[in-house]
Order: sequence, then structure tokens, then C-alpha cells
Amino acid sequence: MAAPTRILTLSLGTQTIGLAEFNIGQNGAVVLSSYQTRELLADPAADSTRIAQANLLLKELVQSLKLRGSKISYAVSSQSVFTRFVKLPSVGEEQVDQIVTFEAQQNVPYPINEVVWDYQLVDSGDPAQVEVVIVAVKADLLDDINDAVESSGLKTTIVDVAPMAVYNAFRYNYSDLGGCSLIIDIGSRSTNLIFIEPHKVFSRSIPNGGSAITQAIAKDFGEPFGVAEERKKRDGFVSLGGAYAEPEDPDVARVSKMIRNTMTRLHAEIARSIQFYRAQQGGAQPERIFLCGGSTTLPYMREFFTEKLQLPVEFFNPLRNVAVAGGISAEEISRSAHRLGELVGLALRGTSECPMEMNLQPKKVVRRHELAKRRPYIILAGIVVLALMAGW
Repeated sequence: MAAPTRILTLSLGTQTIGLAEFNIGQNGAVVLSSYQTRELLADPAADSTRIAQANLLLKELVQSLKLRGSKISYAVSSQSVFTRFVKLPSVGEEQVDQIVTFEAQQNVPYPINEVVWDYQLVDSGDPAQVEVVIVAVKADLLDDINDAVESSGLKTTIVDVAPMAVYNAFRYNYSDLGGCSLIIDIGSRSTNLIFIEPHKVFSRSIPNGGSAITQAIAKDFGEPFGVAEERKKRDGFVSLGGAYAEPEDPDVARVSKMIRNTMTRLHAEIARSIQFYRAQQGGAQPERIFLCGGSTTLPYMREFFTEKLQLPVEFFNPLRNVAVAGGISAEEISRSAHRLGELVGLALRGTSECPMEMNLQPKKVVRRHELAKRRPYIILAGIVVLALMAGW
């Protein structure tokens, strides 16, 4: 089936909403034609407020861009999803569903009838073994998220998981890399680690991100979360420590030290995750680091991780093999490219086969799609009945 010429994708971050439009050229090239973001003002810890606010911002975007009725693919954040990597003996295709269903029932920490779940077989490089990625999300939470998306006037097609969308974008843009690469995706409430080898993938979520910095600033300065967030954006950078001179402004120096302390705790978790990946998952030592996510924009973040991990560190560029339309400014792209991994990965789902193709569609979306598939046959049956009645 030919790929659609227009694809809309949505990133639902805890503090930022990103909406992108991609076009597919005649030669199959993926082109980013527009990109919009909106900031959420609520404390990321207030989930109910965040979903309502996201709905209002989405309605504004849909109305201003005249997108009502358009199909959309979006990703669910990692902290909302249970993910488990399971190794199974190699079995026939007819047995896979049965075995994976049993594993899901054993591993998912909720009753299986209360979640929406899916799985993906992963090439492990070992013919005697199959690796399965199982993902699950509480059905009521997914319904709340999907209602916020669809009440804005959009129609859901694919519901992906954020780290897996980033993984697809990496495979598309860095297919030439061998060895082990580690993506560190620092969001607001969590940091996603994605270990990628030619025949292996593993992800882990750490409950530490940019909002931890903001909360530390808010507590230290005795100010609301929103004011602390503005202070972080205005004055924040990762203190280099050691022999480097401190900023002259004492408040700026305080903020930079708090950021470094938070990032030091995050680094300790990352180091433990690398050890776990090597010891428990049989993975290789990472050879390079890629940074992405909204919180990586803080100055000296790259230098901090280079110093701590003693590895080459660069920013992940999901537009490496994706063209950018002339209407988007180069300045905007250079400032936002590190946030586009999910959006690009979602767009690729509509163009070709991807290494990770899970879909956590809510049950009512599944029913709607099934009805749409049956509708032509229902209409045809109705026409036949009417013709028979007319002939009679």
C-alpha cells in the first residue's frame, strides 16, 4: 500500500506538546514541513491538571492550523507505560502469541483485562533465542489521554511508546553505526535510557528529569514552580565544578550548583543502569552517547556527561536523513532538533516498515477502525438487499 503523502505526529511531553507535519515525496523521502510547540504551565506532578491543559493547547493548535478531522499518531510517555524485555526459546510462529500472552499475564503488574498491551519480537542475533518487548498501559489512563487528543478534533491512528519511537528514529538516521550506542533522553519527569546494538535494544526509565531541578530551585528560593522554571531557563547551566570560577551573581551560582547536584544523582543512576545492562542483559559497554530531550538544552550538559562517562557525547539528530521544508527556519530547527526524535519516529511508522511497530490503541479506537473496515461490505450488502427487493 502506498504511503500517505501527509502525516501528522504528536509528542505529549509533561511540560511540552509538539505537533509536526511530514510530507512524503515521490521517491519516499520524508520531509518535515511544519513544527509547532506549546508549553504546559502546570507542575508536572499534577497529572489531572496536565491532561486538561494539554487538551486546551491541542484545541488551540488544531483550530489555528485547521487540522480538525485529521489523523494523528502520538506516543505515550515512558512513566505511563510498563515495559518488560523477556527472553524466550525460539518457537514456531503459531506458539508465539500463546507464550507471550502467558508472559504478559505473569509480568504486567495489573490484571490483564485492565490494560492495553502489545508486544514486539526483537532480533537477538541468536537463532536459539527470541527476545520480546512487552508494553502495557492502564486502560483508563490511556482513555483519558486519548480523549484529550480526540476531543481536540483529531483522530487517533497509532499510539506508540516514546522510547520506541525514538529508537525507530535512531535506526533510520544512524544505520551506519556499529557497536553499542546509548541514548540519554532527559525529559521533565523521567530520563529514558535506550541501549542500541546491531542485534539488540534495551530501554530503562529513571524517575529523574528536568522538573527535579525546578523543584529544587523552587524549594531553595521559596518560589512557585512556574517562577522557578523561568529562573532555570534564564539563569541555569550545569556548573563545571573544580577549578572553574563561579559566576559573579550569587543566585546564578546557586542555581548552577543545584543543577549539577541533580545531574550528578542522575549520572549515578545511569552508571548503575549501564552495569545492569552489561551484567543482566548481556550487553556491550556503550561506545558513544547521544543526548536528547528538552532538558538537554541547559548549557554545559554535554560537557558534564563527557566528563562523567568518559565517552564521546553528541546531540541526537533525528533529522540527519530527514529533509526540512524551506518554510522552517534553520535557527528553529537547530534549537529544537533534539526534541524531534519521537515525532520523526512516529512519522516513519506511516512510511515504511520500522524495527519497532507496537500500537497501544484504546479499545474504542480499535472498534472504530474495525467498523470502518467493514463499512464498505455493509453498504454493499445493503445495496444488494435493496436491489433484490426492487426486483421482487
